[in-house]
Amino acid sequence: MFWKRIISALIGIPVLVLLIYLGGIPLVVFVVLLALVGSYELMRIYRRMHYQVSQFLVYGSAFLFPLLAYFTPDGREGGCLFTGMIIFLILHMVLLVFAFPRFDIGDIAASYLGSCYISVLLSHLILIRKLTPYGLQLLLLVFLLTWACDIGAYFIGRLFGRRALCPTLSPRKTIGGSIGGILFCVGTAALFQLFCPILSYPKVLLLGVITGFIVQIGDLVESAIKRMGKIKDSGTLIPGHGGVLDRFDSLLFSAPVAYFFIKLILF
Repeated sequence: MFWKRIISALIGIPVLVLLIYLGGIPLVVFVVLLALVGSYELMRIYRRMHYQVSQFLVYGSAFLFPLLAYFTPDGREGGCLFTGMIIFLILHMVLLVFAFPRFDIGDIAASYLGSCYISVLLSHLILIRKLTPYGLQLLLLVFLLTWACDIGAYFIGRLFGRRALCPTLSPRKTIGGSIGGILFCVGTAALFQLFCPILSYPKVLLLGVITGFIVQIGDLVESAIKRMGKIKDSGTLIPGHGGVLDRFDSLLFSAPVAYFFIKLILF
């Protein structure tokens, strides 16, 4: 399993770096595909939880929100994404009425969560890349910080982890691993600033600390969803890693948090 993870990383990372570099339509297509596959995996878990969801709305969100993020004029993206979320909420309420009694309130809530959890959060990858003049560098930094936290938590947890961080959700995640992930994240931020000084050291280190925390929250959220669905991996698409949600669960949280940090504090 370890070597499968390494091989997948050696193949996948150069592709991701190329997409980050290209930006534009190639990145949008990639985000849409991620959202579609992630939505499929989430609905697979929902079926095990006996939820009925609107496939049209969930899959539709995988197209709508990334396209809104890309085509909306600069400075108006937040308002457009919020408007899209409100429209989807109203559509789910309409579905509750006109499809009654096929869907109950739990089904509608699960469907709306599925429409926003993956597509809206992933769309922030596009928003970061659109930031000028350093969108390329900032998006690369977000990926590096996310990967660094995962790597640090894994290796430090295996070496020094003793006490479980959240035993009911993920017994293998330890407090030691969590601290290691944050330290790796901060160290990566410092190295990035050394070779690509687009931010001040205090700000980039603060971003490293915040990302180190939020990455682990994203990982635990996906663990909770899988626990409720009584499933080990969300899918089998990526050898050694599982599905799209297994691999990108941390990025679902780190991307929007980094985006708002950059918008509110850096620019």
